[in-house]
Amino acid sequence: MRHLGAAKVIATGRNETELASLGADAVIPIGGDYERALISELSHGIDVVLDYLWGKTARTVMIAIARSIEDAHPVRFVHIGGASGEESIDLPGAALRSSAIQLMGSGAKSVPYSRLLDAVRSVFTIAVPEKLQIETKTVSLSAIADAWNAPGKPRVVVTMK
Repeated sequence: MRHLGAAKVIATGRNETELASLGADAVIPIGGDYERALISELSHGIDVVLDYLWGKTARTVMIAIARSIEDAHPVRFVHIGGASGEESIDLPGAALRSSAIQLMGSGAKSVPYSRLLDAVRSVFTIAVPEKLQIETKTVSLSAIADAWNAPGKPRVVVTMK
């Protein structure tokens, strides 16, 4: 995110150690008093939320934004994925009425195709100098079902030769 101009990165998730190792300035573990921790951190300001989970955590983040961000400061909430497995959320209308949250998708129709291509190009431009890597694991085709359903990392990449 810093490559896109982020001055401060706040990460939330279950694995606090992993999140901290990714270079976030602040880490808020999911659990405990998650909403209060969010409100405390967000009260210093936020511009963009990248949400890979959806579900209850997305709802909690949007409510925390409504409770902590002042004076119509716009916060772009970008829904990227549904790793929580929840397709819908029960969002109180007050969270939208009392905030300037801008809900966005991240799919092919969420931005003009030319901007999507520019974003992909920029990732490739920074990938080598910043040594961006995704840890992968090679497995035989007969073991793909077990590897695909295995928790955590490394990610499985399927190639056909």
